[in-house]
Amino acid sequence: MKISILGAGSWGLALGKLLHKNGHGIVFWTPSAKEAELLAKEREYKDKLPGVELPAEFKYLTDMAKATENADMIILAVPSQFMEGTAKLLGECNTPIPIVVNATKGIAENSLKTMSEVILANVKWLSEDEVATLSGPTHAEEVARGVYSAIVAASRNEVCAKIIQEAFSNKTLRVYTSQDITGVELCGSVKNIIAIAGGIVDGLESGVGDNTKAALITRGQAEICRLGEALGANPRTFSGLAGIGDLIVTCMSHHSRNRFVGEQIGKGKTLDDVLANMKMVAEGVPTAHSTYELAKKLNVEMPIVNQVYEVLFKQKNPRDAIEALMSRELKAE
Repeated sequence: MKISILGAGSWGLALGKLLHKNGHGIVFWTPSAKEAELLAKEREYKDKLPGVELPAEFKYLTDMAKATENADMIILAVPSQFMEGTAKLLGECNTPIPIVVNATKGIAENSLKTMSEVILANVKWLSEDEVATLSGPTHAEEVARGVYSAIVAASRNEVCAKIIQEAFSNKTLRVYTSQDITGVELCGSVKNIIAIAGGIVDGLESGVGDNTKAALITRGQAEICRLGEALGANPRTFSGLAGIGDLIVTCMSHHSRNRFVGEQIGKGKTLDDVLANMKMVAEGVPTAHSTYELAKKLNVEMPIVNQVYEVLFKQKNPRDAIEALMSRELKAE
């Protein structure tokens, strides 16, 4: 197939390299002419995916219409805060694409929509049966290097999910299908907030340990399940790759940007200082705000998410946040 990838960050490039290995033709779109020139010349993105050589056959374009022309599949792999603008540009293209894949994890801050909902709202020629989400425990750094991994392709249309499954699967990436796109997207989004909390635990010097981390992951999973239930997701999704699998790897891995943000805050740095020194986006930061608002709107109890929100945006001391969680009213699990 001819596949267009919108976004040339670490995840987009990792997916492009995998798909190229599978025999597909890859074209990237980036709004930055400087980025396109750098990638074409260097064949490596040292700031975002260091040490990974990119195929010479990759094309990098800044014109959305040209980048998506005659494409069989489009993958959106831009940060969540840029999804709406990117989707609007895609919606202005005249040639409808059979399948559009969301590869971004997050919840829109203003509309509180999932990423597939943002795409559908702005790409008018696209139907629910033509949109899918790809999510699971897959760090770009490892997928790009061929580390054995597994992921979920979710679409309400089973045929659409199976086409993606076939396109992406190879000896190092095993793709499972799901029709619970809502659950898969919620898992991929909210786990980043729990990972920030996990990083805070890693950054604190005393009073925390493996017990703390295990409790955090488990109770964080309970919060994700409650939100998913309120939005009609399938409960089984939360015990699968997109759920507990992605939550574990994001809370534990040194590759995790969200865990890194939390760790630096746990060590006493401010959020502004941490973000100012990062070259890539930590999706859990804006998602903490949108999920906090979504839970409030739906009246869903999410105490860990609430405390992360307080730490990030209200400058609450992390130890005070932990004390608040530990001193909540006692209850049955």
